[in-house]
Amino acid sequence: MNQVVPVIDIQPFLNGAGKQDVARQVADACERIGFLVISGHGVSTATIDSLVSAARNFFALPTDIKKLSASPPGSKVHRGYSGLASRSLAKSTGAKTPPDLREAFTINRVQPKDDPYFKNPAAEHFFADNVWPADAVAPGFRSALTTYYLEMDRVATSLMRIFAMALGMPEHFFDDKVDRHFSNFTSYHYPPLNAAPEPGQLRGGAHTDFGSLTILHGAPSTQGLQVWTQGAWHDVPVVKDAFIVNIGDLMAQWTNDRWVSTLHRVVNPTSVEGSQARYSFAFFHQPNYDVLIENIDPLAQARYSPVTSGDHLYRKLSAMKVAG
Repeated sequence: MNQVVPVIDIQPFLNGAGKQDVARQVADACERIGFLVISGHGVSTATIDSLVSAARNFFALPTDIKKLSASPPGSKVHRGYSGLASRSLAKSTGAKTPPDLREAFTINRVQPKDDPYFKNPAAEHFFADNVWPADAVAPGFRSALTTYYLEMDRVATSLMRIFAMALGMPEHFFDDKVDRHFSNFTSYHYPPLNAAPEPGQLRGGAHTDFGSLTILHGAPSTQGLQVWTQGAWHDVPVVKDAFIVNIGDLMAQWTNDRWVSTLHRVVNPTSVEGSQARYSFAFFHQPNYDVLIENIDPLAQARYSPVTSGDHLYRKLSAMKVAG
């Protein structure tokens, strides 16, 4: 198996039997490459299967129905359906490439937002309501995505505690910085490639992620995901019942580049695979919008100016947009 990206069982951390050992393995991965594959996460196969089935049924709908039933309410609100080839991930790095060969559906918090914190005008669009297709249009879609989102919230909270220990801090250091997060969860559909892509066009252009961490699942697999390290592109291991985790620019900045946010991409399939649709599901964990992201290492000179979590994300999202 490819050892560039390590596979780490986090169950010993979750059950308390081996927290330090898991934290040590995660620290090494985050310092060296910023990517890891996790097993022992506790998310049930039934939850994942329900998500995949619901997404497959939604994306199979005619494009006009998807747009009519779940279009974003505004350019600053990243919710609902975005069409095929409407965004270019590589643009967020300044590269000029054709738009990515995928369509998407995005939600944010599904938990109650009764606290005044979520209604603060300073939060702008961070806590806008989700946009859902009617159940008559996409039966079970809302339920499946909501259940999965809550599971990703649980896993991400555990990962942030692992991260804290991996950085030599108390386990719960990040708790009050992510307890009211505004994490996006996006379901992607990569249609079969029935025609040659434009020059330089990929299913997902080379980019770094934006927030604290990303949790990714792929169906039928994550084959095609590659990371740039050691001067070359490397395939990320495909491990059954596991998730891919990578840190984003915000976490790299928070650790003053002690941890790395690594360039990655989704390459186009071979001609045999091109006739198959693929799906991926990415939970983009984003700390509380008003948390100030600044160097947490008191012994190192800060490399970045402080920025809030919310401002950091909007700058990145605005850079990659191609069309509405």
